[in-house]
Amino acid sequence: MATDPSRPIVGFPREWEAFFQRHPSWLAVHRNLHHVIEKLFNRAVKLESPAENIIFFIGRLCVEDFNETFLLAGNGYGFGSQKMLRGLYERIVTMAYLAMNQDEAPRFLEYNYIHRGKLIQHAESFFGNLEDYIDKAEIAEAKCDFNKYKDTFVQTKCKKCKTKTIMHSWSKLDLASMAEKTGFKSLYFPGYYYPTLHAHATAAAVGYRLKDSEVNPITFEGGAQPEAADQSLIIAHNLIIRLVHIQSEFFKLDFAADLELLSSDFKTIWGKESNGVQAQKA
Repeated sequence: MATDPSRPIVGFPREWEAFFQRHPSWLAVHRNLHHVIEKLFNRAVKLESPAENIIFFIGRLCVEDFNETFLLAGNGYGFGSQKMLRGLYERIVTMAYLAMNQDEAPRFLEYNYIHRGKLIQHAESFFGNLEDYIDKAEIAEAKCDFNKYKDTFVQTKCKKCKTKTIMHSWSKLDLASMAEKTGFKSLYFPGYYYPTLHAHATAAAVGYRLKDSEVNPITFEGGAQPEAADQSLIIAHNLIIRLVHIQSEFFKLDFAADLELLSSDFKTIWGKESNGVQAQKA
């Protein structure tokens, strides 16, 4: 934080300096990326199907995920940036899968009613009457929508006794299976598995922050995490380039020259091909 109260700054200038010392070409690379992203999303677009709406707007959310990952990484919050990376990976894989399976887009949207209804049921099991917390009309609407769509998302829980249960997600495929089908398998562990450990209350997340000390056997490491920050950013950069490719192909846009520039920039800053295999080892 800046110490001058007349010019408050949220962030750590010392970490910014360290970041650009590690990556002196990032400013130019980010400028090119920003220009391509602006060109991709700030355009006149007519969205006519559920798939088109989902793919376009999930893509727009991914841009924010990327910016948030960079913001944390640039300020030395390596593990914080990994938490954001997890969401970015999940959204891009989902977007890629729906781009290949447009007929499943309505299920993605309809599962919102199941998710909302399950949250209400779960809350009621703890709090009983929810009207002190949630508007009565909202509760009624959530329950009505849940009952309307629940039969669409029923699966067999036990083949022997033939009991049924509500699906845990909109798709029968888990994220790893989607990643394999869409070409994101190589980024699963650095982009999702390890970031998930940091995003949840896990012993692993604690363990990553501990170190031996001369004074105490175990000490919490509260400083910046530049290595984790760089690992997050290389994967996030890889993913956002893939996002441009998916959006370009799906909406039949001519971004060939832009993708060539972004790929070249990726090699310039990271010194590796942007196919994911090298990136995950960085």
